[in-house]
Amino acid sequence: MIGVMANSPSGESMIARVVRLLSVFPKYNRPLSVREIAAEASLPVTTTHRLLKELEAEDLVVRMSEGGWQHGNRLWEIASRNSPVQSLRDAALPPMEDLVAGLRVHLSLAILDRNEVLYLERITPDDYTVNITSVAGRLPAHATSAGLVLLAFGSQEGQRLFLSRAHTRFTDTTPTDIEQLKEKLTRARIDGFVASLGTIIPESTGISVPIFGPKKLAIAALTVIVPIGEEDLNLIVPQLKITARAIQRRIGVVPEVNSRVTRETRQSPQS
Repeated sequence: MIGVMANSPSGESMIARVVRLLSVFPKYNRPLSVREIAAEASLPVTTTHRLLKELEAEDLVVRMSEGGWQHGNRLWEIASRNSPVQSLRDAALPPMEDLVAGLRVHLSLAILDRNEVLYLERITPDDYTVNITSVAGRLPAHATSAGLVLLAFGSQEGQRLFLSRAHTRFTDTTPTDIEQLKEKLTRARIDGFVASLGTIIPESTGISVPIFGPKKLAIAALTVIVPIGEEDLNLIVPQLKITARAIQRRIGVVPEVNSRVTRETRQSPQS
């Protein structure tokens, strides 16, 4: 058990150090040595070793036979149980798989976490275009179509905080000017989608639509990634919106009914 909760000489809490240590592992697809973890987490080797041993006792990390360390199964178990993120991902997967099978495109599911986009799932038929998203990976909201569509259909407070920050330019087309970003959010609310051409990777375009929650605010975004010049919006956007509505139904949110559609049959009587 991690019983010592005292601050370090720098004033950093034990929890902050443990979180920083655990955050090192997703950057690498292999077991890491104590010295590698210590260097990445900016912790002393002795502190790193002690924390790893305590985490190992709780099965939050495991020491592999070759001596390296990895996340333990219990960490995954704790994160997965009763997780709204996991429930959303599970609900989204079948409609996402259908869309990828039909359009043969890269497709991702993402949520907004502070000023970053966190990717929950990625499905791809092949590697014909550049797609730097990865599951549990993050990208800056202003440079992605997913981030902009989530902000456009999110809370006004979230938009205010977003527009009050400075933003990094990644390519010539990355929006960083406040007025430019305001215009993009307004345009997204009118169109119901965002298309970002080369804003974080010059070769790729992201096209995103919102998935709405019970309060009619966006809780997630669906994004198709295509090569620059292959943005068939008339084909992709309607299919994305249909898939988003299918996901909403699977999480218990009934999409708004098109007023031009009339249901001719009655619902079956409840038993």
